[in-house]
Amino acid sequence: MQLADTLIRQLLPDGRGFISITGGGGKTTLLSLLGRSAASMGLSVLMTTTTKVASPRLHDYGADAVFGDESVLSFSPCKGSLVFYAEHHTMDMKKWIAPREEVLTALAGRYDVVLSEADGSRGLPLKIHTERDPVIHPLTDATIAVMGLWGIGEKVCYAVFGDDGTGIVDKEYIQHYINDPEGLMKGCTGRSAIVFNGADSAPTESIAMLKDIDYPDSVFAVAASEKEDRIYGIIRGCI
Repeated sequence: MQLADTLIRQLLPDGRGFISITGGGGKTTLLSLLGRSAASMGLSVLMTTTTKVASPRLHDYGADAVFGDESVLSFSPCKGSLVFYAEHHTMDMKKWIAPREEVLTALAGRYDVVLSEADGSRGLPLKIHTERDPVIHPLTDATIAVMGLWGIGEKVCYAVFGDDGTGIVDKEYIQHYINDPEGLMKGCTGRSAIVFNGADSAPTESIAMLKDIDYPDSVFAVAASEKEDRIYGIIRGCI
């Protein structure tokens, strides 16, 4: 079962809307994957950020057009087009930064689907948030929270951005991570999904463990491989 197509159809059943991506362990890869999938369905797609995102000079988003300034406002997207827009970062050439909120609001009405990376985790698979993040755009219709399965079994201080604890990322920690107001589900708006990324190389017992955890009633959760665009198992919810 394909990951990106399933998420698009599950979260945006009408083929239109704004998806914010939070968490750690694969947000940028998922952004690109969802963008290509939605465009292949004949939808016009805008990929952007409300925080920071990898420069398109360093990460291949597969976009048909790339904009680093507000000249994007004069571009007219067509069906099936995939557009990347964020602002050049003058202090960090590896990152591009969030456009003004009012610009994203104006653009959202021109595209069928807007995909926004709304969080940062410095490459770590899990993240405990602060009062400043994630940054969820007011037009968000659905949220995807990402967690890297390679963090399971690691020391918290090495695997979790924002937590310097000495414990291990185990079942108890993941349950806490999901329940914590500053944890995985923070900022979830509208239809919500969890992508446990890295299932292609995760031990089977790690994936099985996820099914013994309690999740919010409305969430759709999958163990998946973004690299393979494949769902390995439905953890919670149904298609």
